[in-house]
Amino acid sequence: MKELGRGNAASAALAIIFVIAATACGVEVTGQPQPQSSALRLEPRQTDDQGRTLPFRTNFKHRWNSSNNGSTYEPCTSVTNVVQSKLGFIPNSARDSATVDGQTARGCRWRYPDSAWTISQAVGNSPSLSSYKALNSTAIDWLADIVIDGRPVGVATDPSAGCTTYVQSGGAGVVTVASYIRLPTIPTSQICGRAISLTAATISQIPR
Repeated sequence: MKELGRGNAASAALAIIFVIAATACGVEVTGQPQPQSSALRLEPRQTDDQGRTLPFRTNFKHRWNSSNNGSTYEPCTSVTNVVQSKLGFIPNSARDSATVDGQTARGCRWRYPDSAWTISQAVGNSPSLSSYKALNSTAIDWLADIVIDGRPVGVATDPSAGCTTYVQSGGAGVVTVASYIRLPTIPTSQICGRAISLTAATISQIPR
């Protein structure tokens, strides 16, 4: 019998060990083990938990992370083109709220034809509306809660002519922020009206 070289002998021994181990587990294996495919490496996720594709391509591998995984709700896929048209957004104007990988808030922002307006909706882990209020009691002024579709919704204003709504979803809060950045400013009720409208248009999709 022809003598094996050191390299070939080592390869043969490795293959034998691999087959023995697999046989012990009741699995028939042939050939030698191969390196792990590069396809199994972590790639940026492009769909929500329902399999709906994001309206943009993200390069952030940790867009979904331990700071925003308390709810399966995804604003970017829930605000459809129909909803955008109904609320007066520029069609297909959704952009990722995240500017860096691993950002706490996961969501989107949309544009209006009037550039004085901005609006966004994002998910961030939070145990309750009361906890969120306590954490944000100095920067914004909380108004009386409202009820949409039988669910309590926190509403707050801030000095920069912005209005925020908050809806609890599992272990996270869904926060919608509308702002008007032109001077002179307009009544707060009009600004809050836009934040509340987006909240109402999506609340049926937000898990409790």
